[in-house]
Amino acid sequence: MARLHSVFILILSLSLIQGLFVHSKTLKRDVKALNEIKASLGWRVVYAWVGDDPCGDGDLPPWSGVTCSTQGDYRVVTELEVYAVSIVGPFPTAVTNLLDLTRLDLHNNKLTGPLPSQIGHLKRLKIYYNPLLVYSC
Repeated sequence: MARLHSVFILILSLSLIQGLFVHSKTLKRDVKALNEIKASLGWRVVYAWVGDDPCGDGDLPPWSGVTCSTQGDYRVVTELEVYAVSIVGPFPTAVTNLLDLTRLDLHNNKLTGPLPSQIGHLKRLKIYYNPLLVYSC
């Protein structure tokens, strides 16, 4: 009986420890922004972005080109690298809602128009590969 009790305590302890490391929720603001970007990009990127959570959810891995970090109880998007996939159209404004972004790479796409003024909201952005190589500003 004591042995059965010990096994039960061990299993319960392992379950609690696993729960601490496996699941943290992605910040809703980042999930919303990436899903808006996903909707605007078209099939070239969307086929690799499965599930609703860009940082991965349960059995699904993070979306290709998306890197997340844990901050407190949440995961946040810190890097977005979606380059050379023939994205056509205006710069995706939803990128400016990824406030923890430190790296942004959208080069070798066919983006048009000006950068949104809200790009200045990305105070943590350190590495930015200019997608404007095909812009005529």
